[in-house]
Amino acid sequence: MSATKVAVVPGHGAPKEHWVLLGNEGVDIWDPARVEKTGALDPEARIIFLFADEGSAEQKRWLAALGRGGSRDATVALFSPALSVSELAMAYPWPERVVGFGFLEQMLSPGNLIEISPGLRTLPEAVDELDAFLKARGFHTERIGDFSGLVLRRILFMIINEAAYALWEGTASGEDIDLAMKLGTNYPMGPLEWGDAIGLDTVYNGLRSLHEEYGDDRYRPCPLIRKLVMAGFTGKLAGRGFYTHNIEGVPA
Repeated sequence: MSATKVAVVPGHGAPKEHWVLLGNEGVDIWDPARVEKTGALDPEARIIFLFADEGSAEQKRWLAALGRGGSRDATVALFSPALSVSELAMAYPWPERVVGFGFLEQMLSPGNLIEISPGLRTLPEAVDELDAFLKARGFHTERIGDFSGLVLRRILFMIINEAAYALWEGTASGEDIDLAMKLGTNYPMGPLEWGDAIGLDTVYNGLRSLHEEYGDDRYRPCPLIRKLVMAGFTGKLAGRGFYTHNIEGVPA
């Protein structure tokens, strides 16, 4: 895997975890403006990681740009934890080479789980290539179907949302809700603490995507999450979310 030429396109507003995922050496960082203007910058790149803004129009635009001057043998790894890879891949000249993947942005570290989501047209060899590369980087991988939210976001965001409803309705304090789940289910952190660590804006946008995709009210974001996000209280990095955080990001 060390000889594999890898490139990353860090789209505008994209998560910064590509440094954790790919490292700082042996990876070409392609300038998004140049890619948009001229297409793929190196036809010999074997795996191209695309971190575009969430939203189908943005991601389709980047895929179309990469199709200019690219190789039909390259695998495009598309960070798409919220949208259907099968639909997005059709913007690329070779949709069979597009593989979706996802992780929790603020919580990624070596050894963590990365979900791999092939589209309906994706070739098995493209999936295998991405899977082998990620495992060589020290990550655990899981292959799942092409569904909005994948598995981790879909379930975890619902848990955080339900905890937010319990807090909003006055069922218990935030501390007691988190303590109940940590002691009662052996969660590594409470769901409200989890929400702050991930980023309430990420949770809120993920829930909205799930609600829109499936049309099910169980994914409807709690009004408390929406109010916190609209106020800029998005969690640990903002200094305040469900909790007020000190400089180390621990609930004060």
